[in-house]
Amino acid sequence: MKSTTIAGAAAVTVAALAFTAFAAANQANPPADQIARFTKDGRLIRPEGFEGWVMVGASTGLSYAQPQTPPPAGAAPGMFHNIYLQPWAYRSVMERGTFPDGAMLVMTFYEASRKSRPAKVGFYEGDRVSGLEVHLKRAGVDSTGWGFFGFGSDTTSSAAKVPAEAACYKCHQSEAAFDQAFVQFYPALRGKLLGKGDGQ
Repeated sequence: MKSTTIAGAAAVTVAALAFTAFAAANQANPPADQIARFTKDGRLIRPEGFEGWVMVGASTGLSYAQPQTPPPAGAAPGMFHNIYLQPWAYRSVMERGTFPDGAMLVMTFYEASRKSRPAKVGFYEGDRVSGLEVHLKRAGVDSTGWGFFGFGSDTTSSAAKVPAEAACYKCHQSEAAFDQAFVQFYPALRGKLLGKGDGQ
């Protein structure tokens, strides 16, 4: 009985070590479809399959400035924003406490809706709005270490880096809670990287 228990524990240990080795190898050699790819002239090729990545955050009506006119009573505060991160990059963040080179945060947009029954109050994500934005950590892409890329529609196959003079860079430098990224809005990353709850 004792030998059986020891053998079982050994098997569990071996399996755990194998999984750890697999995860480390996956981070060192991320899947090809989760790596930033570029055209010959340096444009970022639209990432594919990001809907299957880790959704690290979501918001609706989130703005970094006070609106000039608030939405009418009962109206949606704005679109939903979903943020996705590659699985290998997410694991790296959770294990090492930092964003790895090559990490991509992809933001998509959805209409706020309550058209479908039986919704009466509140809002859910309706139809997706064409286009997406990418925040890429890559050595040499910008002095901040991160580059912004905007894909204006679903037919946009590649995008040039947003110029360094754009306001988004300064905003992320001054307001982002960790390494140019708004992790204060992403629950799991907030807990890991900031070690505190919302608003603390």
